Amino acid sequence: MKNRRQAQEAPEKDVRQRRPRLQATREPQRPRNLAERELRESEERLRSVVSRSPIPAFVIGKDHRLLYWNKALEQLTKIRAEDVIGTSQQWRAFYARKRPCMADLLVSRAQEKISKWYTGKYIRSKLLDEAYEAIDFFPELGHQGKWLRFTAAIIRNEAGDLIGAIETLEDITRRKKAKEALLKAHRELEERVQERTAELAQANEALLNELMERHRTQKALKQTTDHLSLLLESLPIISYTRKTDGRFSITFVSSTIEEITGYPPQCFIDDENFWADHIHPDDRSRILGELKAGQAKGTHRYSYRFRVMDDSYRWFSDYWRVVQLPAGSTNYIVGAWQDVTEDKRIRQEGELRLQQMIQTHKLTALGEVVAGVAHEINNPVSFIAYNVPILEEIWDAVESILSGSSARHPEWEKRGLSYEEVCRNMRDIVQAFKIGANRISRVVTSLKEFSRSDETAQKKLMSVPEVIAGALVIVGAQIRRTVSGIDQDIAADVVPVCGHFQKIEQVIANLLINAHQAIPSGQKGLITIRCRSVDSLKAVVVDIEDNGRGIEKKIMDQIFDPFFTTRRDRDGTGLGLSISYGLIREHHGLISVLSRPGRGSRFSIFLPVDGATDISLYPAILCIDHNVKYLKELKANFVDAVIWRSEAQDRMEDILDFLAHHPEVDIVASVIRLRGFNGWTLLEKIRAKYPLLPVILYSTDRKALSVPPQIKAAPDFTLHKPFSIDKLQKIIHEVGRQRL
Repeated sequence: MKNRRQAQEAPEKDVRQRRPRLQATREPQRPRNLAERELRESEERLRSVVSRSPIPAFVIGKDHRLLYWNKALEQLTKIRAEDVIGTSQQWRAFYARKRPCMADLLVSRAQEKISKWYTGKYIRSKLLDEAYEAIDFFPELGHQGKWLRFTAAIIRNEAGDLIGAIETLEDITRRKKAKEALLKAHRELEERVQERTAELAQANEALLNELMERHRTQKALKQTTDHLSLLLESLPIISYTRKTDGRFSITFVSSTIEEITGYPPQCFIDDENFWADHIHPDDRSRILGELKAGQAKGTHRYSYRFRVMDDSYRWFSDYWRVVQLPAGSTNYIVGAWQDVTEDKRIRQEGELRLQQMIQTHKLTALGEVVAGVAHEINNPVSFIAYNVPILEEIWDAVESILSGSSARHPEWEKRGLSYEEVCRNMRDIVQAFKIGANRISRVVTSLKEFSRSDETAQKKLMSVPEVIAGALVIVGAQIRRTVSGIDQDIAADVVPVCGHFQKIEQVIANLLINAHQAIPSGQKGLITIRCRSVDSLKAVVVDIEDNGRGIEKKIMDQIFDPFFTTRRDRDGTGLGLSISYGLIREHHGLISVLSRPGRGSRFSIFLPVDGATDISLYPAILCIDHNVKYLKELKANFVDAVIWRSEAQDRMEDILDFLAHHPEVDIVASVIRLRGFNGWTLLEKIRAKYPLLPVILYSTDRKALSVPPQIKAAPDFTLHKPFSIDKLQKIIHEVGRQRL
């Protein structure tokens, strides 16, 4: 024992020769009592978590020599730990020539040199102090090179002294053969686990003969546990373990979980259902099913939404594998969570920008066509406009001649015509020529302006009610031939907006023509025009609603595409809505459509008051319920929607007034039994004024869900409470207004 103690105190000459002895000091001896057994199992479990972590990682000491080179990193680099442990050759795995890794720079306190070696590729870690993250391509890694995301962090002891650094790596290459490589790596890992288990058994046997005192055993175990815990908490991800007993309860989770979710680790450990209960309802059944199926494979990766402390949802990537422990011990799932919310947001924004680019290209191509069409139309229109006054003068001269000698010519009577009728018709025809030529000229002007790239030209303050009146002058006569009435509900306090008068007039005229064309022949058609100022949106809203045939769901996503039409047999061009969409987007506005097959459609135009600021519009739900807890649950599950609760729920007039001043409401959800009235009466009032507005009625009493005999209107859906949020989500997605 004295010679061994002297050997340990001698200068380190070869770390690799010394490592088996160092490991041996960390191994537990056969328990003499229960306390020793518990300490040994604790150490073994923690060592298993780190050494078998699915995240590739290595640890260097302050002398830059490798202390840990885990099996995941062996798999990634194809370099065995035994070949590099104790050396400073960590660079071999990643570079053709010797150079410092990021962990080396942190140990050398040379953070200022990170920019030299990783120019434009690194950032400071948002999760850990004294840590840096980077993404780089390593051509020497693998057959064709690999892209890696890696993080390096300083490791300090309890006294705050620097004792080394840890560097974790993630392969983000996503090769086509990743699955096959992973399965192969798993088989290799199983073989190495068995080999390592045998080695640990031999080391334990040797240690039984060397460790004599309980105090020294406990001290060695505590030092090892503290060291492993320090390494675990230094990882820039959430590490966890869970049982494989069918309930999949969590047994350990790193403290990083509280920084990201707001929940302390003990919440996940004490309540076996805590994790599952906080998964988004739309993801829960899928994730639990994949968890059970993945256990048979031994490894799995998936992503899902998790509700954090502030009731919002964040996206998590979850990667885990089953770890086979020595015979007689319980197997565990070792995994890692990573917050990928920002990555999801960036990807979604990219997809949105792509769709916007596609739409922009469509409209650009359309603009070129429109410019050509306008040029071709302009010449004959100019000819007509020039000759109409001449025709009017000629007829005035002819009329004076006819009035003198031929007013009672027998030929008039032979043809069944009267002089007065001919004169009247000719005057109407000449006037119609004038109006028609003027209308065509205005349309040509609008087409030319539509094809221009300058969005600010000729923009000025204008009255939207005056624009509506102008559109009715243009198409009113045409519409009134087929509809029984045009109702106007124009607020008196509509504020002016900045824009192109003729362009907005063209949009409204197009929507009015579409509305009247949507009314089947022989039906009593009605078109309603509403106009309101919405202070919360800083916008003016124009609704054009009809009681026609409506729009089928399967074509809803195509109606604003250029050249898409359902009226090719009736001279439909498919350009009206596309041009309208482009003109409204040119004004930084929005168009939305709410349509119900067989009941009609409502097109809503949202125009910003200043004409330069884009409108941010989310689906809006008006909830009428005395239960505040229910409203809170709705807000927690519909994070991308606006949830209003009617504050004055004892007067139906207040609710109707709210709807009148908030045209952006998409859905009304109401409990049937209210204090001053009931949901059925409210439904009839809403149907009378807003026939297309979706209404959902719900109640805890199944009998109350039956439509009373005196009620003629029927809700879009009825729900028996308590109902699942999943079901309500599907309904809202089905009946909600489509935002474009």
